Amino acid sequence: MASLRTLERNSTYQPLPLYRDMNSEKSIKLDLNSLCIRRPTDTFFIQVKNPNLIAWGIELDDLLIVEQNATLAINDLIVIEKAGEYKFYQFFNEINGEKILFSLDVREPNLRIQKWQDIELAGVITNVVHQVKSRTAPTRYAA
Repeated sequence: MASLRTLERNSTYQPLPLYRDMNSEKSIKLDLNSLCIRRPTDTFFIQVKNPNLIAWGIELDDLLIVEQNATLAINDLIVIEKAGEYKFYQFFNEINGEKILFSLDVREPNLRIQKWQDIELAGVITNVVHQVKSRTAPTRYAA
């Protein structure tokens, strides 16, 4: 059985209520910040403009929520800054001190590095906000 959980957060900002039930006793505030962002001061967004990430379920114009994090785990999707652009990789494995990074973009090479300082790590992708219905598609009505 589904139930509503209380969303509590101690933060410096006041979330905007996005949903209210007409019955004030059952009224909840749905705040994506409290659901997707654990550390607001260390989090930023990237709107995807690369169509070559589809194999990972990341499509053009999706919104990536990226957290700057000092500790990385195997299989984390990471963002690296190269030549003023963001590149996306999966931290695949670490073998004998060598870190293996798989590129999410087929046009980019996979990487093998010794230390995290060898790359300019921007952060870890924590969530992907995926647009299901296109905003630019013409409205069609059933006959």
